[in-house]
Amino acid sequence: MKKLFIILIAVAFAVPTFAQQKFGHIDSSALLELMPEKKKAEGELESFAKEFETALQDMAKEYEGKIQAFQAGEKSMVETVRNTKMREIADLERRIQEFQQQAQEEIGKKEQEVLTPIIDKARKAIDDVAKEKGYTYVFDSSLGVLLYADDSEDIMADVKTKLGL
Repeated sequence: MKKLFIILIAVAFAVPTFAQQKFGHIDSSALLELMPEKKKAEGELESFAKEFETALQDMAKEYEGKIQAFQAGEKSMVETVRNTKMREIADLERRIQEFQQQAQEEIGKKEQEVLTPIIDKARKAIDDVAKEKGYTYVFDSSLGVLLYADDSEDIMADVKTKLGL
């Protein structure tokens, strides 16, 4: 009997606490797409990546030229010359692969550099709206983790207002 009494008291205290919680949700991906800073950042990233793409195209042309020249003259080459040309081609191939890897890393760093302030701005606006409106939890529906949202409110309109969108 004593255990039942303790359980009833615990439930009595837990129910009002749960009832007072307020839940909200927002599609953060859609929010970011609405922000003009995101479009500017994407343009900046595109031009940054274009430099790498141009350099890679030049390297690919050089590679193709060396392959064609090698194939055209391979039969008449002395073995030492043939081996030297094959090493040159292999070296160029390795340099192209290294360049691609470094380019991907630099583009990733640049992407983080230009997008982090935008994400932080959106996150701050979401936090501010959640605090102002008394939300206990705000879920991100763009991540696919919000399975049901009947008792939560979409706070997109409030966050857009906070950001001036």
